[in-house]
Amino acid sequence: MKNDKQSYFKDDIRRIFLFYAIVPVVLLTFVFLLIFWGSWRYTLEKTNKQDNQRIITDLETTINSYIEVSEKLSQQKNILDSELDVRARVEIFESVYEVSNRLNRKAELYVFDHELKSIISGTKKIPDFLDGNYYANWGVFRIMNQDPEEIALKLVIDEYSDTRQLVIGKTIIKEGVITGYIVFVLDSKQFQVQLANMESQTVITNDYGWVYISNNYTFLNRMNRFDLKGQKTNGNIRNKLGKYYLTSSGIFDNRIQVYSISALGNLASVFWSIIIILLFVFATMILAVFSSTNTMAIKKTKDLYTILKAFEKVKEGDLNTHIEISSNDEWAIIGESYNLMLDSLKEQIDTNKEMGRLVVTSQAKQLESQFNPHFLFNTLENIRFMCKLDAISASKMIFNLSTLLRYSISNAQEEVTVKEDVFYTENYMSILKYRFNQRFHYNIDLPSAVEQCIIPKLIIQPMIENAIKYGFEGKDQLTVKISGYIENSKLVLVCYDDGAGMNAVVLKEIKEIILQNTNKSNHSGLFNIHRRVQLKYGQEYGVQIESELGIGTYSSVVLPVRYKDSRGGQ
Repeated sequence: MKNDKQSYFKDDIRRIFLFYAIVPVVLLTFVFLLIFWGSWRYTLEKTNKQDNQRIITDLETTINSYIEVSEKLSQQKNILDSELDVRARVEIFESVYEVSNRLNRKAELYVFDHELKSIISGTKKIPDFLDGNYYANWGVFRIMNQDPEEIALKLVIDEYSDTRQLVIGKTIIKEGVITGYIVFVLDSKQFQVQLANMESQTVITNDYGWVYISNNYTFLNRMNRFDLKGQKTNGNIRNKLGKYYLTSSGIFDNRIQVYSISALGNLASVFWSIIIILLFVFATMILAVFSSTNTMAIKKTKDLYTILKAFEKVKEGDLNTHIEISSNDEWAIIGESYNLMLDSLKEQIDTNKEMGRLVVTSQAKQLESQFNPHFLFNTLENIRFMCKLDAISASKMIFNLSTLLRYSISNAQEEVTVKEDVFYTENYMSILKYRFNQRFHYNIDLPSAVEQCIIPKLIIQPMIENAIKYGFEGKDQLTVKISGYIENSKLVLVCYDDGAGMNAVVLKEIKEIILQNTNKSNHSGLFNIHRRVQLKYGQEYGVQIESELGIGTYSSVVLPVRYKDSRGGQ
């Protein structure tokens, strides 16, 4: 018995404390850590996405509200009149103030004619980035001129106040010609309070990365542009300052980008530090347990391994191994019971061997001696008539019959070669030929390798009897073919006939009879050879039969391949 097989129970005892004490504690600890980590990560991602959606909703609501106002103003016929009356101006500014008060987001209104002369101004001084003398072909006016049907969005820096502004522009078109411009200017400072109240940090840019408003500067480059340097726009990102979780969304055809950023670094570092400390503590505990339990495990399993070695010898076939247990515990009782069991087993094996030998010999002799009486009666009747009609043929039939009878009752040899058995089988088929004349034909085709194999005698004849019994029903002629082959170290002898065949009921009945241990029916031939073969060689050998009504019957017997030099050992 190998040493690596002798240690499993001892090691189990050493590991039992780990599996039922330390391991659950370790697992529960790590489970709680994972739950904590997962909950924190889930909450962080959820909060990040909610913050992103909140600022998007605020931006979209604000910008869309002022776009609606600009659409309405662009439809007013007198919006570009240089001499607007006071009432008209009041109504215009009331519509703007209504949005400003409702959203708490103030935007300054500016209206220009096609020459960029100011018609309406929300401030005393027009911002430099709306000065028609310098920005007629630049900035928001250039965008509106290039695509008059679309709303223009432009991020600019007010150099006077050093603030970033979002410019919303709408052209006034009359009969397909640009006649004026409506501009709203939205100061970024108005969103600072909302950004400060969010748990995540926010960066709002245009589609080129220019920042409109931000409370995170870790990803801004020297030109104050938001730059991820090729990293993905959603999920985990990093820079030299640490790891972050990023959610990004685009609005207004991605002309405005909103980024929500949450730091991952600090809590992640604490989490991994805790894991490293716990791993060190658990490793120390495991080493201590293994060391302290080693002596106890060796002492408690000494008698067990004595018993295991004895069982291993029994497994190898040695039934003379008795064991002695010096202790007075349960192992001593097991050892004594083992010795009693071994003595009883040896006695039972010897008894079974003798009984098996007697049963096999008895059944094989009985099955071998069951010669078909119907065949004998019919043959004698044919001989009686042929003695009067053809004495020479009658003499040949008598010779063939006597040879066959002498062969069947002879005890000189229980096993013969296929060639020998076929020789006597041909005597049987010659008798059938005399009996049925031109109605019966047979053919024997056996390779030389098959003819040299050893088989129990009279193994082929019952298959021929079965072919005669069912083949002539409703048929004028019958041909029986005997063949054989060797496959996968098995000898297969085949009997095929082109007779009437069997219906499904009869075929099923015969198959069921063959598989039984005893036969109480009158179908004895195939059962006898099947039983003889299985008693002698085992369950993987025996008779197989298939038949189709009107087509014929195929029966075969499977035997082990054995030759003369191996017969004596059987």
